[in-house]
Amino acid sequence: MDVFDAAVATTRAHEQAVGWEAFADVPFIIQMAVVLLISVLLSAVIAYHPLTRRKAASLEAIEQPKTFMMYSMVGAVIAQIVKVQPSMALVVFGIGGLLRFRTNVGEAKDTGRVILVTVVGLCCGLELFVVAVLATAFGWLLILALEGRRTERVLIQGLDRDVIAKAANAHATVLRDAGCSILGEETNVKKGTISIVYRAPGSLDSAALEERLASLPEELRGATNWEVA
Repeated sequence: MDVFDAAVATTRAHEQAVGWEAFADVPFIIQMAVVLLISVLLSAVIAYHPLTRRKAASLEAIEQPKTFMMYSMVGAVIAQIVKVQPSMALVVFGIGGLLRFRTNVGEAKDTGRVILVTVVGLCCGLELFVVAVLATAFGWLLILALEGRRTERVLIQGLDRDVIAKAANAHATVLRDAGCSILGEETNVKKGTISIVYRAPGSLDSAALEERLASLPEELRGATNWEVA
């Protein structure tokens, strides 16, 4: 009886989600939107845990929460696909293996976007148009929220030991005046280097920022190297 009930439930879920008619099913749309929203919010609780954020010392570590949130949303969409079409579990597994071992998609957060668009394509193929549209909308908004401000690191080298503290303060002041928020700062007196990780507004002109730093007194400037996440 349980197997029969499960089969009936699967059939109803399939009929409820498939085709353009599903857009008339307001409760299903609300349920799907809530599922995606909760998956993003819960993943953010883990991704932005204060203890792990305090230990982040590299651009990769600082950007890592974005990947967690994207993967969580992808997982929620995959669950909806498998709920409607259980046989698709093997297909999703196979596509995941292909992406992992046969495709060079760059950084981890880029992999998240590639998997998301692949899953959206699966939804379209299965005529799960409501799931596809909502996943696309949530993905677009999530990328907008996470990538609206870029994370960068500037490394200043060749500074005198006597002025390194003053130089660090001067560079941090320029960055803050440009609208950036300082995420981490490290000075190495022996090597005469300063490393500053900061978050910049998306509208910030990098060339203008470099000009501001170049206008600092010569003894505070040093040689600068930039790293963008």
